[in-house]
Amino acid sequence: MSKKLTFLLIPIFILLSFSLLPNQSNAIEANPEDPIMMAYYRTWRDITMPHDANSTLPDQNVTAMTDIPEGVDIVSVFHYVNPGTNQQKFWDTLKTTYVPLLHARGTRVIRTIDIREVWNVPHTGVTPTTAEYERHAQQLIDTYLTPWNLDGLDVDMESSLTAQQEEMAVGTFKALSKQLGPKANTGKLLIYDTNKDNHSLFKKTASYFDYLFVQAYGRSAASLDNTWNTYKTSIIPQQFLPGISFPEEQDQNRWNDTVDPYQTSRAYSYAKWHPKDGQKGGMFVYAIDRDGKQFGDDTITKTDFSWTKRLINTMNGQ
Repeated sequence: MSKKLTFLLIPIFILLSFSLLPNQSNAIEANPEDPIMMAYYRTWRDITMPHDANSTLPDQNVTAMTDIPEGVDIVSVFHYVNPGTNQQKFWDTLKTTYVPLLHARGTRVIRTIDIREVWNVPHTGVTPTTAEYERHAQQLIDTYLTPWNLDGLDVDMESSLTAQQEEMAVGTFKALSKQLGPKANTGKLLIYDTNKDNHSLFKKTASYFDYLFVQAYGRSAASLDNTWNTYKTSIIPQQFLPGISFPEEQDQNRWNDTVDPYQTSRAYSYAKWHPKDGQKGGMFVYAIDRDGKQFGDDTITKTDFSWTKRLINTMNGQ
């Protein structure tokens, strides 16, 4: 081989090497060292919602979505209310007040939906057509994002799917990726959240997502290494965000992620943890309105978000 041919092949080899790496979003490339704090916000505990929207407790709701600390980068509209609940005030406030104010401070607002919403594709034949997948993806965007000018979709995957359901989920994610996520280049996020190690559906669709959120509630920090090892061939470390849960009211799950003292807590250990392959993308907290509560405390009270703020500082090395 001549020296001239060798020099021509080296750049080609380098380009091919980069093309084989797991997908990276524009957001990740722009700020590869900035850890993200994401929070799930339970809509039924918003101050604009009736206290019994999804609860049997007598306490009135006291938290507004804009109370969330400014250091939170992404917040999810995590929604469920009992049938018949008068929820219009929340949706109106989300559109006219919450989203504009959160956007002004640089916080992106997304919507979480269940995987069933993704794979349940209306179709007339044996399997959906490309046009049917695209209509379904557009319907999801029109239903969950557009009316409130939200910044992306987060899909909660905790189910075991049949082969047909998985096939339809793949088709919908592919259609969604034309408008959301790193392939779309629209600035709109597409996020996958799960309590599973790497699995068939994610392996088939990983390139469509900006981030993977892993519900690692109650697990040891050491277990994150094993979980990451299952995902490392599908994504890069900066797309991997483990999460903890604050104790919900009337919940029997004793995750114990946020038990004082702070520096011996599981939440702190997650904030400090990184995959051996590089820096993680950040972390998330579930039920941020319960920040500071301990298991068994079912009262509904205001929070100063001290745990969330300390986790942000810990991730930033402060």
